[in-house]
Amino acid sequence: MDWTIRMGLENREYLRDEDSYGSYGQQGRSRGPLSVIVKIIIATVAVFFLQIMTAQGGGSSLIQEWLQVSPSTVFLKGQIWRLLTYAFCHSQQQLLHIVMNMAVLYMIGQWVAPRLGDREFLWFYATSAVFAAICSIALYAVQGRDIPIIGASGSVMAVFMLFVMFYPRQRLLLMGIVPIEARWLLVLYIAFDAGPMLLSMGGMQESSNVAHSAHLGGLLFGFLYFRWHMRLSNWWDNFAGRFSAPRRRTGNLRVFNPGEQPNVDISSKVDEILKKISEQGEASLTAKERNFLTQASKQMRKDR
Repeated sequence: MDWTIRMGLENREYLRDEDSYGSYGQQGRSRGPLSVIVKIIIATVAVFFLQIMTAQGGGSSLIQEWLQVSPSTVFLKGQIWRLLTYAFCHSQQQLLHIVMNMAVLYMIGQWVAPRLGDREFLWFYATSAVFAAICSIALYAVQGRDIPIIGASGSVMAVFMLFVMFYPRQRLLLMGIVPIEARWLLVLYIAFDAGPMLLSMGGMQESSNVAHSAHLGGLLFGFLYFRWHMRLSNWWDNFAGRFSAPRRRTGNLRVFNPGEQPNVDISSKVDEILKKISEQGEASLTAKERNFLTQASKQMRKDR
């Protein structure tokens, strides 16, 4: 990823409507712990420093040799963890490799992560890295080339695709100068990656040091995720739940209290729903919870 994005906060959906529950979510998140995007960036930068500290001749490093992915390490040696760890390594010779990837992730991730929730965004980011790696090494294997791959570009491209699906007409500044809608920037990048990859497959151009197939794999995963309405964290919970211990049955005794129930404290209920938005995304809210936040917003403004 070698482009710059600048976007105005005034265009965000949850800042357009004062009555929206999203305004509560933004306030709640500002007081919370580090966002999942910042945590990913910190982990990636930490790995990059480890690469520098264990640098070897030829532009490689001990850490990079452990974490990078290639057809031979996966298909011959079975080291499948590399399908994820490669995304935390970056070129030590080209500093812009990590700078641009993390800058773009930070800027567009702030638009995408609140829509998914931190936990789901982390699953999306990691799974897109694996998907992009599989696409790339499968192509290299078919071509008979054992080329190592590093970099978070596949995952960043997946996040960008999801951003375009959510905000197709959002204007961005290409290289910080040229205004262009997100959907047209997506078209440019598909052409930028598809052209060299097809020429290389046809033997009409030597392969470059850019993993175009990983970029396209990330874009494809982002599109499929949006189109198929995936919830990866829910899939994992359902899968893991099959192996958990069965709950102990407590019998059929039920207690009925005819007394009047106390009124629910609005602030505590709002905090609970905002926590759910932070962890699972806005899409996880029920119609009842959305209506409650709307009414709570009106009530709080009336009280003020």
